[in-house]
Amino acid sequence: MTDRMIKLICAECGHENEPERIYCHNCGVRLDRSAVLPAKSPQEGLKETQRRVRRLFDPTRVKIRFWFFTTAKVILGACATAAVIQMISPPDVPPPVKPLLLPSQINFDLENAINYHRPAQIQYTEDQVNAYLSYALKSKQSALNKPLLDFRRAIVGFGEGSVTITAEREFFGFSLYSSSSYKVALHEGKLITSNNGGAIGRIPVHPVGMRLVDVIFGDLWSALDRERKLIAKMGAIEFHSKSVVLSAPAG
Repeated sequence: MTDRMIKLICAECGHENEPERIYCHNCGVRLDRSAVLPAKSPQEGLKETQRRVRRLFDPTRVKIRFWFFTTAKVILGACATAAVIQMISPPDVPPPVKPLLLPSQINFDLENAINYHRPAQIQYTEDQVNAYLSYALKSKQSALNKPLLDFRRAIVGFGEGSVTITAEREFFGFSLYSSSSYKVALHEGKLITSNNGGAIGRIPVHPVGMRLVDVIFGDLWSALDRERKLIAKMGAIEFHSKSVVLSAPAG
C-alpha cells in the first residue's frame, strides 16, 4: 500500500486527512503519522545496525580521530606556549640610564620657555628624558605599584612623528613590559594624542585593542600630570628619531 492510498484518520475528530498532512485539516490536532512511515524489515534493520557498529569501531577511523585530537592539542599547546613566551620577552628598550641633567633641569627649561619665551626651542634626547623619568618617578613608585605588579620604570622611545611609552613592572621577579605608541600634537593648551597601537611584551596590539590595554597606563599619566601640563603650554612639539623638539609658545 502506498502513501497515496493511506488516509490519516484524526483520533480527535475522525476527519480523513491526506497522507502528507502533519496536523488535522479539520481540528488542528497533531496526527499520528506512524502509518505512513516506511517500515523496515528486521533484516534491513539488523544490517544497518551492523554497519553503524562497524563504522564506530573501525580501527582506521579511531586512529584518525585519535591523531586528529592529539595533533590539535599539541598545536594549541604550542601556540599558547609561544604566546606566553612572547608576552614575557622584553621588547627592544634601552637599559636604565643615569641622570645626565640636574633633576629639575627639564622642568626649569620648560617653565622658562613658557614664561619668558626663551629659549625658542628645546631639544632632548631619549637618554635625557629617560633619566629624568627615572628620577621623577622614583618617589612615586609606591603609588604606581599594582597588586602582584611592582613598578620598575617608564621608558620613552622617539621616532619620526611618534613617541612610544613602555612601562616595566615586576611579577614575582620577572619583568613584564607593556608599550603604547602615540602621535602627539599641541592645540590651545591641550595635548592631542592618537594611539598607533602597542604591545604586551613582544606581542603587538592593534590600536582598537589598546583602548582596553591603555588603562594600565592610567596611574603613570597621573604621576606625570605636572610634566604633561607644562608640555601642553608649549607652542609645538616634534618627535624625531631618538629626540624630541619643543618650541616656546608665541609671545
